[in-house]
Amino acid sequence: MTAEQQIVLIADDSITNLHVLNNILRPHYQVKATRSGQRAVEIAARDQPDAVVLDIMMPDLDGPEVCRRIKALPGLAQTPVLFVTGSADAEAAAVCTAAGGAALLSKPVDSERLLATIADRIQAAGGMGDG
Repeated sequence: MTAEQQIVLIADDSITNLHVLNNILRPHYQVKATRSGQRAVEIAARDQPDAVVLDIMMPDLDGPEVCRRIKALPGLAQTPVLFVTGSADAEAAAVCTAAGGAALLSKPVDSERLLATIADRIQAAGGMGDG
């Protein structure tokens, strides 16, 4: 499976952040995007993404709750979930880790770091990378 065939689901209530993440990821992955935490869970159940990128704070379901729900879905327990946040402090890191998150990245997102982290986590989770 090539990276272009791998699915990355992104959920962020900010349309600007969704555009930024989409523009970084689309050349490398098939991207599914939503502004709703609940919708992210539904998309994950349907499309079985290879990785998920979540905002921590969303109005309907926050990122950690979305992560827990996705991890509870059949076949998605090992799916890497990355969190993006404006405040990547120790408390945020602890919340994300407790929810099952694989990484915590600060906003504004560094595109090279985001792509490298996703590729690394997909490979570590058993996804078919190029290595």
